[in-house]
Amino acid sequence: MSLNSNWTVDQRYRRIEEISQDSIDEMVNLRKQDAGYPSYHIAPKFGLLNDPNGLCFFNGEHHLFYQWTPVGPVHGMKYWYHLSTKDFIHFEDHGIGLHPDQDYDSHGVYSGGALVENDNALLFFTGNKRDENWLRVPTQCFAKMSADGKIEKHGVVIENDHYTEHFRDPKVWKQGDDYLMVVGAQKPQETGSMALYRSRDLMNWQHKGPIQTRYNNLGYMWECPDFFEIDNQSVMLFSPQGVSSENPYDFKNIYSVAYILGDRLNLDTAELENHQDIAQPDYGFDFYAPQTYLDDKGRRILIAWIGLPEIDTPSNAYQWAGMLSLPRELQIQDGYLVQSALPELKALQGEAVTVENVLELDTTSFMVELETDTDEFEFTLANATGDNIVFSAIDTEFTLDRSNMSKLYAEEFGCVRKAPRLSTKQTIEVYVDKSVIEIFINGGKHTMTSRFFIDDLSMLSIKGDVKTVYRSMSPIKGLDD
Repeated sequence: MSLNSNWTVDQRYRRIEEISQDSIDEMVNLRKQDAGYPSYHIAPKFGLLNDPNGLCFFNGEHHLFYQWTPVGPVHGMKYWYHLSTKDFIHFEDHGIGLHPDQDYDSHGVYSGGALVENDNALLFFTGNKRDENWLRVPTQCFAKMSADGKIEKHGVVIENDHYTEHFRDPKVWKQGDDYLMVVGAQKPQETGSMALYRSRDLMNWQHKGPIQTRYNNLGYMWECPDFFEIDNQSVMLFSPQGVSSENPYDFKNIYSVAYILGDRLNLDTAELENHQDIAQPDYGFDFYAPQTYLDDKGRRILIAWIGLPEIDTPSNAYQWAGMLSLPRELQIQDGYLVQSALPELKALQGEAVTVENVLELDTTSFMVELETDTDEFEFTLANATGDNIVFSAIDTEFTLDRSNMSKLYAEEFGCVRKAPRLSTKQTIEVYVDKSVIEIFINGGKHTMTSRFFIDDLSMLSIKGDVKTVYRSMSPIKGLDD
């Protein structure tokens, strides 16, 4: 259901300088009328937000960049938009961090990650260039951000000698004396891979080839690769395209997110040694392009895009699209990548209210804790006319059903998502913010992240033996107009 086809290429690739102030004011005014615009999630003031980029802890702050198309809720000319925060409650809006202003990124500053080195944060990105025949010329590039916030580009460090035009999203880390980079890459035989590069000086990179796993022929492209270690275990995290499954849980969205846990990356053979089966961190409708970083406390923090390529939501009518997930700390437990909402977010919570059966809502930004030891329950968000979404459980699985929303979209991919239930007794956290729901199930071993659209959302109800505690959530600060 892509509205992008309604835009011409010239319209989509307009730069921000070409957009009149009147047009910007009109988009912002429309967005302000949207009751679905979140209050404690990061979303664009106008235009389209997609992948989180350049996440890092630098100079005493968490720095968050994201892909931004200012022309409207459409994929077109990409910029890196820049925010920072010390506590995930108070934010500073730095505006555009990287502009598509060089020949090598003439058609967009595409995604990438950050590496903090000495007194700089190095921002690696894909330069997206189209030639006169509209053929894509992707290169891996970097810029330096100094402690005073100035960002300066340093050009191309890797040209594309081994892959198709789908070669993007560099993520860099340091291991001993080596710098290592993974890039999402489509091999010449048109299968996806995580390409590995190695350098001693950040300028000259040796191609080590695709990281070798049992999944060398999975899908036609892997986007937004990340590679990191937790407790001496290696994690490959990526967003594969062109993957489906026969089981009721995995790979049900147009594109999904996957991870592979292994012992270590062998730099000589580029093999992830002794790795587990591929797994999915999120079973919701809208979770893509996650990126992670280490903060000053040694926490591995993940932020994802709540949205999907090629899927348009009802927010588009209000001239904005996409938001970032809540920041989540990652740990490894029982062979799973476990996610938990950062404890800093507790500062946004209001007083605890116990819910017996039904709660009339006085705000649509809140969180709920569901403590259960029962096989079946049903948690419903609804309006007065009965439009709803329902999160329910039986003994073996969870279900999120959005087939009865006020506004449906992406129905061709189904309106129901299921996830395995790993234990009867568990405490589930549900974060709701206007038109987004993030559900932490199975002790964080899985999440279900989704947009939903209910006009005049007014009540919450629970059926089953579930201790239900509700808390309102205050808005994050510093990003309002």
